[in-house]
Amino acid sequence: MKILAQFSINRIIQILLFFLFIVNISEGLFSPLLAVFVTDFIIGATLKTVGFAVAFYAITKSIIQIPLARHLDKQIGEKDDFYTMLAGAIIGTVYTFGFLFINSPLHLYLLSAVGGIGAACLLAAYYGIFARHVDKGSEGFEWSLYSVACLTLSVGIGGAIGGIFADVFGFRLLFVTAGSLNVLATILIVFLYPFLKK
Repeated sequence: MKILAQFSINRIIQILLFFLFIVNISEGLFSPLLAVFVTDFIIGATLKTVGFAVAFYAITKSIIQIPLARHLDKQIGEKDDFYTMLAGAIIGTVYTFGFLFINSPLHLYLLSAVGGIGAACLLAAYYGIFARHVDKGSEGFEWSLYSVACLTLSVGIGGAIGGIFADVFGFRLLFVTAGSLNVLATILIVFLYPFLKK
């Protein structure tokens, strides 16, 4: 975070950027390889199963995120955003570790729906907090940091490492590592609390 402090980025934005950077590295570790995992390790799964799992995730997230964001916008203060984001991060951690325990397409679909719920909670709150605390005069720069570091580089780093990691150590350790990164990211959220508006 010292690197970001040199650019006069406030503490809330610093925490949010580091949080999402870690979360997306975690997701990048396994997301590009998910089809291989599903078709090789889930009995009866095919590429259609992968497609339906993605659909369950996307539909669940889409149904929940917009009304939830609308609700959060109407509330006074940011404590509700904090707890919603924390809940989303915890659910996201459960989602990642959940891949260690699934063994049927139904399990995968249920887990994908859970992941969609977690992402909806996380992002509905995240975007609101980020938008309110972007430093005046640095909007383009800080949103670009969000885009480049948190959405592009992080996924690229995760994907490169994940491919090597899965090849050498297997999927089980890959999901443990990804889940552990999510735990670390969730702990980071706690440091937001003192800086938020009551």
